[in-house]
Amino acid sequence: MKKVSILFSLLAVLVLTGASCVSFSSDSSTTQGPAGMHISTDRGDNWTQVSAWPTLEGVKNISGVSVYNVIGDPNDNRAMYLATREHGLFYTYDDAKSWQRAEGPLSSGFVYNVAVHPTDKCIIYATTGSRVYRTADCSRTWQEVYRESRSDTRVVSIAFSYAAPFKVYVAESNGDLLQSYDASDSWNVLRRFKTRLVHVVTHPMDNNLIYVISKTNGLYRSNDSGSTWVGLSDKMSSFSGGTEYRRHIIDPSNPNKIYWSSTYGILVSNTSGDSWENIDLITPPGSADIYAFAVNPKNNNEIYYTATINDRSTFYRSMDGGKNWVTKKLPSGQIPTMLRVHPDHADWIYLGFTIPPKK
Repeated sequence: MKKVSILFSLLAVLVLTGASCVSFSSDSSTTQGPAGMHISTDRGDNWTQVSAWPTLEGVKNISGVSVYNVIGDPNDNRAMYLATREHGLFYTYDDAKSWQRAEGPLSSGFVYNVAVHPTDKCIIYATTGSRVYRTADCSRTWQEVYRESRSDTRVVSIAFSYAAPFKVYVAESNGDLLQSYDASDSWNVLRRFKTRLVHVVTHPMDNNLIYVISKTNGLYRSNDSGSTWVGLSDKMSSFSGGTEYRRHIIDPSNPNKIYWSSTYGILVSNTSGDSWENIDLITPPGSADIYAFAVNPKNNNEIYYTATINDRSTFYRSMDGGKNWVTKKLPSGQIPTMLRVHPDHADWIYLGFTIPPKK
């Protein structure tokens, strides 16, 4: 009880002062400004750091953390999981007002991806590349459930099916797609794609639909839970660099609608990837790296992206499906990597930054 009281006291200080006294430091980049997470409550006009990390040792912050991935909880819109490049896994249950860090094997190092059970928010999977871990008690303890022994292969993505028995899918960088029917007690190879994979994606409205995303060869789709697959790269290759992946969004209310950010720019499909159209951007095709990209899940006319040219990045906003764009200044000179629109608050946008390595 004493430790709990101390933590509540720290949280009270945090709320009253809005400050933090300890932070990660990094001198690995010539770019300026904080990394970690920011929030805008006015669709990108203004930004505020959301970096508070209360601990028993004091109120720290995550402004030096490089953001690799941001994953929402399908059961709780106030919860988010932050996969980082060096500092392990962080999570928030209060819309990023404060952060906690996972214990044990996920308290440090590179975390690639997180998947939260569709009906039980305390069952979570996370991958560090060489290992997959599972918690059944809301991140208090973690158990290793899969180990990749090949030194040149990484587990890069995890996804759940959305109906019992809630199969778990794992994508590996060498092209292997694995599945487990029994809560990760055993695994089998569902498909070997023989190309570098970066994501496996399922959809709550169609339990038979699986998308697999490659780094340079576009998108693959299965409509029968992985028994057969269709490669969609030929549909995307008419756009120069269109198969070279940056980010993706599957519309949460329409599994056939896909947004695809690539070397080319941003494409959209309303036919599950069978046909594509480009979204006209201010930045010409192929001229910028679009690492951060988001669409309002309740209104797909609201589109956001960041464009990075060399070490300089800009925020872009459209409220009419990409017909017109407004540019805004970003709150940091680090590289913007992830954008997320809050599912319950359309004007709230989260933005994650990463610190680039030394050149």
